[in-house]
Amino acid sequence: MVPSRDSNGHGTFLAGVAAGNENLENGFTGVAPLAELCIVKCKEAKQNIKDYYRISSDSPCFMETDLMTGVQYLLNVALETRMPVVICLGVGTNQGGHDEGGSLGTLLRNVGDRIGVVVVACGGNEGNTAHHFRSDILEERSETDVELRVGAQEKGFTMELWSDAPGLYSVGLISPSGEYTGKIQARLWERREIRFLFENTVVNIDYLLLARESGDECIRIRFQNPEEGIWRLRVFNDTEFSGRFDLWLPIRDFVGDATYFLEPDPDVTICEPGNNEGVITVSFYNGGNQGTAVDSSRGYTRSGNVKPDLAAPGIEIFGPLPRLGAVYPSTEQERLDTARYGYRSGSSMAAAVTAGACTLMLEWGLIRGNDLTMDSVVIQKYLIRGAERTGRAFPNRQWGYGTLDLYGVYKNISPGPE
Repeated sequence: MVPSRDSNGHGTFLAGVAAGNENLENGFTGVAPLAELCIVKCKEAKQNIKDYYRISSDSPCFMETDLMTGVQYLLNVALETRMPVVICLGVGTNQGGHDEGGSLGTLLRNVGDRIGVVVVACGGNEGNTAHHFRSDILEERSETDVELRVGAQEKGFTMELWSDAPGLYSVGLISPSGEYTGKIQARLWERREIRFLFENTVVNIDYLLLARESGDECIRIRFQNPEEGIWRLRVFNDTEFSGRFDLWLPIRDFVGDATYFLEPDPDVTICEPGNNEGVITVSFYNGGNQGTAVDSSRGYTRSGNVKPDLAAPGIEIFGPLPRLGAVYPSTEQERLDTARYGYRSGSSMAAAVTAGACTLMLEWGLIRGNDLTMDSVVIQKYLIRGAERTGRAFPNRQWGYGTLDLYGVYKNISPGPE
């Protein structure tokens, strides 16, 4: 029917968990099995984009503009069919200021303000990767060093430094052999290519003094063939007042496990676009024992807004896997006979569970006429009010306002007699 196949199964799994058909033989049903599915398969990023960000050709990678085009397509279909829509995003990035979500985050916030449109985003799997560094308060006209361990097999990666306006920072690099670039002064559109004499390493440093999404400073540092060992980034506060900065390495799929900060901060690791307030952002936990998932990204945003909104089960979630063979089944019995199921874990699974719950809420609110104002923020507040909060102080950086509890939502808005 469609001249394309799911090559890695990620999208198939999320669609099935959110709204898959009931399959009694395999003991499976999606959260909202009677919902209609509209699926967008995003094309891979162009090679020149991967080359710029030093991303391996083997890593699945998508362009923000293509994701935005996919979102617009879903909105067009919803308008044509006069149906409400839940947009589930099982992708994320460490690029960006971890505050508003960039251009994609802005689009999602705007479309999520429309009645009948709900946007759910995964928080990410960055909580235990040591890919975030947050500085102490850096006094005026002072400097500090950040140590970064680079693994032996690393081919390249991109690191970003972000600071709040009107802060202004400059940087210098010290290689494992001790070669020092000196201070590279921050200037508008300043770009430097540095070739280290004792290492076969090229580093590009780009100063974005007024980042488009916020006006804050971003320093983008791109490593090519980095030498194994301890690199030091020297950061200079060039202003007359104190401040702090944050650094992020790429998400775990874009950098090796042996590359990390030596003094990391597990907080402020929610992936973009999940840091936007207009998006329902979900972290994950172990639904079997109610335990914390160490890999789940943690809030809050860089500016201190509460994210994630809530947590949902994301460990060993049962769902559909891609079919084997090249021929799509032509009958219902062939479909059942060739269906495959298995278990997956991660924040995307929690987002799919939450997307299914949001679909059921849209049915209750818009289709059945109980609340004709439902959009992303309205459902976000419903879920927050109904979340399970036993035994913990809320909100917090791991669980947001609590764990997903759809029954608790309806119990909260329609309490029984005392």
